[in-house]
Parts: sequence; C-alpha cells; structure tokens
Amino acid sequence: MARRHALLAMWAAALGMPAAAQAPAVPPAFVQSDKGHCIACHQVPDGAGPATRADLGPRLDGARMRTLGKARLRELIDDPTRANPNTVMPPFGRHRILERTEIDRLVEYLHALP
Repeated sequence: MARRHALLAMWAAALGMPAAAQAPAVPPAFVQSDKGHCIACHQVPDGAGPATRADLGPRLDGARMRTLGKARLRELIDDPTRANPNTVMPPFGRHRILERTEIDRLVEYLHALP
C-alpha cells in the first residue's frame, strides 16, 4: 500500500512539473569555449539553458528556430557566411570547429527550445 502511494505521489509530481523542467538538454558545444560557445553571443528562453546577458547574436527563441527548420539551422551553424558574408558568427562546420554530430545535437536542441 505504501509503495502504491509513493508511485501515485511521484506520478502526480511529474504531471505538475513546470515546462522549464522539461526543456531539452543543453549540448556541450553550446557552452564549451573551445567549441561552439553559443552562449557567449545568444540567449535562450528561461529555463532552457544557462542564463546570460549576451546580446551580440539574436535570441534563440523556440518558435523562431522551428520556423527556420532543421535544414536551415544546420546551414546557419555550418557556414553562416553563406547567408550573411558580414556576420561575426564563425563557420563552425566549414572551419571544422564542430563535428557533424555536434552540429546535429545543436540543431536538435535549438529546434526543441520552448
């Protein structure tokens, strides 16, 4: 009986969790200074990653990321100079700063942001 109550309590707690607790896991490349270090220039929605006051790049809002789509996000991370030759964002894929799998993880993270 006690086990049943404990399971019900855990289930109820899980249903009551705030949306921020269900945010996607932050990929290492998003915060590592020797990799993408996206957090140095971009903000994400509250609870979806590290808090920062960075404002060099646009805010990475989930609705905007989904509007761009995964293929476009991948292109922008791989080589943003194709879309904007004057950007300060490094071409992470073209310069081999990030491996394809790291870019894939970033795209999945960005696409899943709230």
